[in-house]
Amino acid sequence: MLMASIVPVKFRNLTGTQGELKEAKSLLIQGNCVVEQPLTREQVAKNLQPQVTMRQLQKYLDLASLYLPEFADFRDEENGGLNGHIKLTNWHIPTLQLIRTSVLTKGLKKTAIELANYPEKFTGV
Repeated sequence: MLMASIVPVKFRNLTGTQGELKEAKSLLIQGNCVVEQPLTREQVAKNLQPQVTMRQLQKYLDLASLYLPEFADFRDEENGGLNGHIKLTNWHIPTLQLIRTSVLTKGLKKTAIELANYPEKFTGV
């Protein structure tokens, strides 16, 4: 979420020769923005509630990469498995948490079927 306020600001800008000063108007944007933080797989595994092992996280990433477009980059086209070089970010955690919760309540197979049939449940779209 990007929240900003625009405030007019006057400043002096040197243009032309050194002795010429022209006054110009500019806009200063103030506000907050959410930053995408790259995370290691270990950090993501610890951030899920309850915490998961690396093997469990790999299973959740595998499911997500098969059925969710935002995780498609995690699928390695050469070998068909997961690409270990793609970085996870804080934006991936909510979706992985939904998958984690679904696996805990319904099981891995039913979650995979639900991901295949209703991916929008896991993406918030």
